[in-house]
Amino acid sequence: MWCTRWFLPLLLLPLPTAPPYFLLLFIFSLTMHAKPCFYCIVLISSIFVSSCYWQPFSLDTSLATPWSENVTTYGEALLSSLPPDIANNTESLPTSIRAADRCWCDMSSGSFFDPFNVTRWEHNTVNRMREDLEKRWASSNNNSSTAFTPAKTNVASSLWSLFARNKRPTSSPSLGPSNADETVVTLPAFEPPAFRYKYNLSSYGVNMLLDFGWSE
Repeated sequence: MWCTRWFLPLLLLPLPTAPPYFLLLFIFSLTMHAKPCFYCIVLISSIFVSSCYWQPFSLDTSLATPWSENVTTYGEALLSSLPPDIANNTESLPTSIRAADRCWCDMSSGSFFDPFNVTRWEHNTVNRMREDLEKRWASSNNNSSTAFTPAKTNVASSLWSLFARNKRPTSSPSLGPSNADETVVTLPAFEPPAFRYKYNLSSYGVNMLLDFGWSE
């Protein structure tokens, strides 16, 4: 592990803003000079890849380049980019911000021969947080406007009408010809039982099933 002494100072220093082609040539020449072993190469590669992830930091952190006289921190930059209805609601604003992904040798900007643009990186960080807050604000407004309000139903009157309907006699159909000279056979009216084991109250606005049976 002695060959890692050539690469560890690069990780202790701040992230470079040099062009990607210069950093790659520097790493290549340093590797040819140090000739690290296989285990050191795996370790160093893992450490360099881990530099792409950034922990959230406070919104009071100062910008590398102020956007204006009144915008010098990430919090002020975020408030200046938000719509007034979201910016005035200070309770919904976070206290920290997560920076956009940026590696030690960042080539995602598309400029291989140009230096890293820190100002654009800060703009991307603030814009990503702004889009996230706008999506949360829109979803919260949609949820509040489409909230389900259950209808008020009188449970007592629904139960009374349910029991009263069961006690009403139903007219029985008459079988046989309609000729008056012939005898007409009339079946007795079917009367439902006064008490049932199951009552479904969904038709009365109550999502409930009363079950008085012990079979299940």
